[in-house]
Amino acid sequence: MSQVLQASCKAVLLVLAVLLVAGRAAETSEIQDEGQMEKRVRGQNQSDMMTLLNTLQARVAQLETQRMILIRGKDGRDGKPGIPAQLETQRMILIRGKPGRPGRNGWRGPRGSVGPRGSVGPRGSVGPRGSVGPRGPRGYRGSGGVQYVRWGRTTCPWGASLVYKGRIGGERYTHSGGGANYVCLPETPKYGRYKNGYQNTAFMYGTEYDLYYYNPFTRNLHDHDAPCAVCYVTTRSAKMMIPATYECPAGWTREYHGYLMSEYHKHRHSSNFICVDQNAQAVPGTSADREGALLYPVEGVCGSLPCYPYVGGRELTCVVCTK
Repeated sequence: MSQVLQASCKAVLLVLAVLLVAGRAAETSEIQDEGQMEKRVRGQNQSDMMTLLNTLQARVAQLETQRMILIRGKDGRDGKPGIPAQLETQRMILIRGKPGRPGRNGWRGPRGSVGPRGSVGPRGSVGPRGSVGPRGPRGYRGSGGVQYVRWGRTTCPWGASLVYKGRIGGERYTHSGGGANYVCLPETPKYGRYKNGYQNTAFMYGTEYDLYYYNPFTRNLHDHDAPCAVCYVTTRSAKMMIPATYECPAGWTREYHGYLMSEYHKHRHSSNFICVDQNAQAVPGTSADREGALLYPVEGVCGSLPCYPYVGGRELTCVVCTK
């Protein structure tokens, strides 16, 4: 809009200048006859035109200044004092609003290198005992096993294999020396180097049952020779003979049970105690009294042996157990 106004003002001024020049020219033409007058007018015209041009330029400059004033306008009033910094900060907080929620976790970074191994910490307390696990598979049968003598029989119980059978041997009851234990002799001996005849050495006799005063067995075995059998159990590795009972402890297997027997208490020769099977047998055809080693039932005697539960004069039982 200001550019259109400026162009219009310039056009008006130019038109006025042209009209003034034309008027001056008309006056000059009326006095052409007078030569001196012509020179005066011509000089005056030039001076007037210069003055007019200067006036026009000044007017144009004035109009230009007024145009700039109209365009820019007057200076405004001073503004109000600004808000203090603290209030401005609070205002920005009010305008900005509360902080937003935390953003989601970023992508997992690459795995770091393994650090140095730390020192061993203190040993913790023992934890509670866990439950029993399932039973494992049955293992292979090992090469172990256990053997025992079944006194008074020529066969082995179920589950045991017969190694050999024979008869019970020992030292004569009237001798004060010789071996004190009973042994299971095989039916057929195998000799090495020998010399016939007695060379005044130790002796081995057969063994007879001496049941004249009391026979705890179901058969009549008095003065009969006593047999024996050596048995072997592959699935167990320990054995024991327990006197004064016919039962085995829990977890043990009873191989056989019977009666405790040994040498007569007044004989010169002492022998160990053995467990003779309750179903004892005799060597066939051996009923003659040939003496030798003897087997008597064993009775308990009160005193240092407590009665009750033991009973004085009662025959003691026995049992052979394996595990």
